[in-house]
Amino acid sequence: MSEQNSQAKKKSPIIGVVAVILLLAAGAVAYFTQSNKSTDHIVDDSNQSNTMTKASDGADAATVEAASGDATAQTTKIGENPDVAGIDVKPGNPVVAKVDGKDISRVDVYRFIQTMPANVQQMPAIQVYPIAMDQVINTRIVQTQADKAKIEESEEYKREMEVAGQQIARNLYLQKQVDAKITDKMVKSSYDDYAKQIPTVEERRARHILVETEAKAKAVVAQLKAGGDFEAVAKELSVGPTAPKGGDLGYFAKTEMVPEFANAAFGMKKNSILETPVKTQFGWHVIQVVDIRERPKPTLEQMTPALRAELSRTTLDGLLVEWRKDAKIEQFDINGQPLKEGADVIGIVPQQATVPAANDNAPAKKAPAAKTEG
Repeated sequence: MSEQNSQAKKKSPIIGVVAVILLLAAGAVAYFTQSNKSTDHIVDDSNQSNTMTKASDGADAATVEAASGDATAQTTKIGENPDVAGIDVKPGNPVVAKVDGKDISRVDVYRFIQTMPANVQQMPAIQVYPIAMDQVINTRIVQTQADKAKIEESEEYKREMEVAGQQIARNLYLQKQVDAKITDKMVKSSYDDYAKQIPTVEERRARHILVETEAKAKAVVAQLKAGGDFEAVAKELSVGPTAPKGGDLGYFAKTEMVPEFANAAFGMKKNSILETPVKTQFGWHVIQVVDIRERPKPTLEQMTPALRAELSRTTLDGLLVEWRKDAKIEQFDINGQPLKEGADVIGIVPQQATVPAANDNAPAKKAPAAKTEG
């Protein structure tokens, strides 16, 4: 009954000519396709229901602290989920491990978490932290072994460092060139264009009381007519998972509910209670519509990271086109020989289809039979 809400973290650094295009495009698509919901909803309010999960559920102040680089800025709790006991994390940057006498600080572990895949970072920190700690320890062990082997003095190391240095130089140059061309005015213009394309979606905010039988549902309606408070009755009698919240389903679009429920809710007026219970595969529902609105569009602030990512991609494409015009480019085939006319970069010339001569010995093709009606 509710569409999935996914919120991915967006990162803007340019990582190589090819990588940056892929990363920025992926970031823009992920952001543009999110459903822009700010609250969780119940998909189907029964024991079989699925609940919306925010992409940030596993995030806590620990990862925020790591992102900011400030080891003393936060007092955090690892494990915000109700099924995980909270652990007080005091401010500071204590030593949390030692490898051959060398310290590993808490921020070292936090910084490693920031390099992990986004879906791993979104897990509860109480699960991610031990994994990251183990990897940081392994990294230190490998580094110690590399130092003992004096790998930095090898020719292989020097060649790798040269390549890495060139990569860093390209990345920094690209980033500076792209950033210099993207203005706040361009971002605002892109936002205005995007906002115009967002379809208008009508939403209802509703409460409901879910019971097993029609007789119980009618009894609930009678109780409400007699002056019963909807939230209180829902907490007392509803068998759905929203009962502790007074049956509150939050805001939803018509397409996000099972048809029977959606048709009933979207046929009601604001602040009304449906006197005829509705049956779905989950039971019998008594519905109260609390509010009616258009789904809010994402703000400029919310969209800015994705818009800048998309502008970065198109700006980079344009820069490469211009730079290629000014560059003297000579291409040869895969064997280093001059390219033949019409050949691709490998050196292959597409063969033209030939038409057999009239006196060829090939059997004549039969003409297709004429189609008849009927």
